[in-house]
Amino acid sequence: MITALIVLALAMSNPVAATHTDQIGVASHVFNYVVVVVMENHGLNQVIDSSSAPFMNHLTAISSLATNYTAIDHPSLPNYLGLISGQDFYSWSVNDCSPNPGCSAGAAQNIVDSIEHRGLTWKAYMEGYPSSCGTHCSPGGCFLGDDSTNMYAARHDPFVYFDDIVNSTTRCSRIVPANATGQAVADGALLSDLSSPSTASNLMWLTPNLCNDTHDCPIATGDNYLSQLVPKILSTKVFEHQKAALFITFDEGVQSYPKRDLVYSVWTGPVVKQNFQSNNPYSHYSFLSTI
Repeated sequence: MITALIVLALAMSNPVAATHTDQIGVASHVFNYVVVVVMENHGLNQVIDSSSAPFMNHLTAISSLATNYTAIDHPSLPNYLGLISGQDFYSWSVNDCSPNPGCSAGAAQNIVDSIEHRGLTWKAYMEGYPSSCGTHCSPGGCFLGDDSTNMYAARHDPFVYFDDIVNSTTRCSRIVPANATGQAVADGALLSDLSSPSTASNLMWLTPNLCNDTHDCPIATGDNYLSQLVPKILSTKVFEHQKAALFITFDEGVQSYPKRDLVYSVWTGPVVKQNFQSNNPYSHYSFLSTI
């Protein structure tokens, strides 16, 4: 079960990780599939009770909301890296650099190591990710550049900063475009994989493009995007018939951290408490402990 991933969080040295063991309305032993969607650059106070985010506010009524969940750094990249590793890489990632020898987590442990060690599966879906890495290939075939035309930014794809991912052909093959070639449905690759437990991975990560995630577009755009995507995810066979949970968070808000930079973070799905709120202190470091 995916809860074996808690081993990774406990094994990593991290002085600022949350110590609370209640899991934001999610019982740690009850789900086998997790879908993660990371949005951009809006604090909790910019979402809750905002007329620009009606869907995200509606979602809290059928979800578990962490009202004291913070980002861990500014800018984006350290937050993404912290989510999948439980470690602080601020010193070299502070400039939101694209992956290169001087901008890399090297051999650091990450969530993929723990997933595969436990015999579980993972897949990362990136909107705007090219189908071919072209002249920006890692040894394993991961794309290590940015694609401004399709609004893909490497700094929002934490997987490509770890050597044991980018140097592996098998692991690079698990980072895919969110839309397969010719698909008209937004995030069709993700939704298609969620149509059956045989095609779904235990961990499925989705990074929206720079408009859908509200980085370059208003929060209303991201809210509309989620209003279309989330119901489709929740109506898939995996979510209707399996123990599955969806986690939506923002990388960072606009305030100082860690005490004030609260970000909208919800868990939803058939095994998650509805209309539940926790005011316990959490951060992106808590994500690994929760799953």
